[in-house]
This record gives sequence, structure tokens and C-alpha cells, in this order.
Amino acid sequence: MWFDQFNGDPAKKNGTDCGPETVATPSSAASGQMASAFGQADPTRAFDDEPEAPVAGGPATAGEMASLKAAIKELDEKANLNYDRYLRALAELENFKKRVSRDRLEQLRYAGEDILREILPVLDNLERTLTFSHESHDVAKILDGVDIIQRQFQQALAKTGVTAIDKAPCPFDPSIHQALQRIEDKSVPDDTVVGILQKGYLLNGKVVRPAMVKVAKHA
Repeated sequence: MWFDQFNGDPAKKNGTDCGPETVATPSSAASGQMASAFGQADPTRAFDDEPEAPVAGGPATAGEMASLKAAIKELDEKANLNYDRYLRALAELENFKKRVSRDRLEQLRYAGEDILREILPVLDNLERTLTFSHESHDVAKILDGVDIIQRQFQQALAKTGVTAIDKAPCPFDPSIHQALQRIEDKSVPDDTVVGILQKGYLLNGKVVRPAMVKVAKHA
């Protein structure tokens, strides 16, 4: 009959296999052919971006070792030479610092030598005048000698950069003047120095001692 074509299998109907699907498995021969087609390649490296780098060659040759040793020896000699130069430069720097410090101390110790050379002749004349004053009672000559000594002393100070602050009248300047008295005087402008009570002195423009002065004021 017509249903005999299903060989008595009730799972087949209308020419459709309704049973569980059967997956075909390739045979051993087919697997061998596929492996041969892919060249026995490692499937885990199928998607690598870069090929494997070749491994470096074997150990260095005797010539290469000799060249490396020569280069190391040359570098070592240069390093020792530079280190010796550094030590010498460091020693020279220390000696220079000591020499500068010693010279500075010498300059400070003998800083007054120049002015002393200028003042010693003044001192000699002062001693002569004092000796003369004991031997003579000529007051006029004694005063002349004192006047000469004063001028000589001022010249000695001028040679060493010392100048006197002794001008009057002049405007009062608190940087060089110190007011000891204020007197009423309308003949000059207010705050005008009208008298020097004690001279001041400058050393190369720097105030060593301000001048003691009288200053005019308007009531």
C-alpha cells in the first residue's frame, strides 16, 4: 500500500523527516584532506597581525668580544680622565676661594694704609709745632703753624675721598644735616641752615657724620 514506503516508520509523514536532526560527521579521510589544504597551520594564529620575529643568531664571535672589550676599555679610560680633571678643578676652586678670602682679610686689615700715609706728615708737623710752642712764647707763629697743620690735614682727607659739610646758608637737608637749634630769622626762607655748629663729613658721597646746624624758622 501507499504507506509501505515509510517502512513502517510513523515519524515520517508527507515526505518530511520529523525526527531528531542528524548532523553529518566528516570521515577521517576528509579531515586529513582539510588539514593538508590548510598546510597544518596553527588555527590560533590565523588572525595575528604581525609575523613572529626571527630569533637572533648564536653567541658572539671572538672578534666581536674583542671589539666590545676594547670599547669598554676606551670608555673606562675616558671616565677616569674626566674624573681626574674634575678633582683637579675642584681643588683649584677651593684654593681660589681660600686665596680670595685671605686677600680680602689682608685688604680689610690694611684698609687704612693710604690715609695713614697722608696723615703721618700732618702728625709730624703737629709734633714740631708743639715742640716749638714749648720753646717759644711767640703766639702768632704758633697760630700760623696750627693753621698750616689744619690745611694740610684737610688736604690729606680730600685725597682719601673725604669732603666737609660746612656750607651755610643753604636749605636744610635731613640726609646731611642735624638740627640742634631753631632760631627766628625772617631774612632767609623758612627751614634754612644759618649756622654750622659742627662740620659734617662725607666719604666718597656717603655721610660719615651729619653736620650739626642752626635752622631758621618763621614765627
